[in-house]
Amino acid sequence: MPYIETSSGIRLYYESYGQGRPVIFVHPPLTGLAVFKYQKALSEHYRVILYDLRGHGKSGYLPSTGADRVVADHLDDLSALMDGLQLKKPILAGYSNGGILALAYTLKHKKKVGGLILSGGYPKVDSPLLAAEYKIGVMMMYFRQKRLLSVFLSRMQKVTQADQKLLSDWAMKTNTQAALDLYRSGLRFDAVNRLHELNDMPILILYGTWDKFINKHRKYFEKLQNAEIVYINKAFHQLPTHHHDIFNQVIIKFLTALSLRRVP
Repeated sequence: MPYIETSSGIRLYYESYGQGRPVIFVHPPLTGLAVFKYQKALSEHYRVILYDLRGHGKSGYLPSTGADRVVADHLDDLSALMDGLQLKKPILAGYSNGGILALAYTLKHKKKVGGLILSGGYPKVDSPLLAAEYKIGVMMMYFRQKRLLSVFLSRMQKVTQADQKLLSDWAMKTNTQAALDLYRSGLRFDAVNRLHELNDMPILILYGTWDKFINKHRKYFEKLQNAEIVYINKAFHQLPTHHHDIFNQVIIKFLTALSLRRVP
């Protein structure tokens, strides 16, 4: 199985499909890379790289030394993956809480990123319902209810029964503390005052029209000159799975336009 070892000794599990421009997908807590099952189809056009965050799926785990180190440690892991695979200017694609890590990485290493894709993106939790979801995640991980939350999330994300089993099995591999740290750090994360630094970064943000308490965060991205906001009709938050065909098509269109824009 393919692994990249970080400087801290964590072995990150990854899967790579196809050739061409690299697109790295970053998953939210508990789901692991399994949530991007349907994005493997993009390998017909690009090099698709899926990886398990530390403490998730088949990746190793080392706890952060403090709450303020959680996001930073994940960013270091992502750098190790990019360096280990010798990726130049990859596109980062973050889903839900995974978008926080993709956004944070782009802000910290802007010159190393070729573009940013956020599915259900938000630069901070600015909705009572979203905050409640995070707090439920914190509570369930704190009280060791990983199995219950894994079942719930796998049912919410699935397209088929096979999907549900895959997602549930992958979620159960998660280190409880790793998921707890991600939920807690997500609640604290706030990059609103730094978004202007990405004014010249090609950004694609996807929302479901029925996902009202998430797509309200669009207001933070609307002022960015190179940000494109796309709404998928009659969709909630689970775009990479429930609406994978149109989700993938939107990504292809965005990356095709990006490639054409760079032709002299």
